[in-house]
Parts: sequence; C-alpha cells; structure tokens
Amino acid sequence: GGDLTFATQSTHGIRGFKLKEKIGEGAYGTIHRAIQPTVDREVAVKVIRRKYADDPEFIRRFETEAQTIAQLEHPYIVPLYDYWREATGAYLVMRLLRGGNLLTSLERGPWEVEPTLKMLDQITSALAVAHHQGVIHRDIKPANILFDEAGMLISQILALPKR
Repeated sequence: GGDLTFATQSTHGIRGFKLKEKIGEGAYGTIHRAIQPTVDREVAVKVIRRKYADDPEFIRRFETEAQTIAQLEHPYIVPLYDYWREATGAYLVMRLLRGGNLLTSLERGPWEVEPTLKMLDQITSALAVAHHQGVIHRDIKPANILFDEAGMLISQILALPKR
C-alpha cells in the first residue's frame, strides 16, 4: 500500500524500533522484522494501514483487541509486547517467529498422524484459552499457524474480542 511511509520510519525508527524488511502482509497492514535496540532483540512489528488507523471505529476495536490479546498467556499463542497509535498509523509489536507457517509445511507434503494430532491439540488448547478470555480468532487458517525456530507451533491470535 502506498499509504505506508516507511522511508522516513525505517531510517529513524518507530518509537525505538528499527524496522527491517517486510516479512508479511495482510488485509489490515504489513508485518516487518524489527530490532528493539534497548534490549537487543528481534521482534515483529505489524503496521496497520493508515486508512484503518484513521477510522475511529477500527481504532476502538484495535485497542480493545490489543489489550485483550496482551492478557493472553499461553505457550502456543504469540505474545503481544506493545501497541500504540500515532499520526503515521497504528502498530503492534509481537514475538518474531522464524519457523514458517503451517501452510508452507503442508505444501511440502502431508503430515504423519502423531504430529498432526499433537498440532491439533496445541491449536485447540490455544483457542480454548483465547475463547475463555472472550477472544474469537475469526481467521484460523494454515497461514496463521506459525512455528518458532524449534518447530513448536504458535498460533497468531489477532482477532476481535467477542464482547
């Protein structure tokens, strides 16, 4: 999208984060690998497109979602570290996962029964915790099931609270 202003942001950083390459894109924005220099860690920064960041109803839901998701603590849910909104857009900071996603894994070939059952158990466990906290995922699909470097499944819960 032409509504993102990364030339300036990449050079100067965004709120203490140094944006690197784009690693993903969705309906609401782009995800970038970033560096958080204060603690020397790599993170993922989701940049919400300006057209959504300027919509008061979207922002109200975004802030409710971010606050709710930040409360979710589960080994199979991507942790949300921070979020904010400013003139250039809205931002979410999450753990950076480097193990790919389930869609890519399935494109390489089918899974054996045992790993499949383990994966389904992990996904349903994460979704049950989220649902118990009032969060409905609304976009469960193989591309949103991510893996960390060790191959552990982590669900990217970026959904709207059902309240």
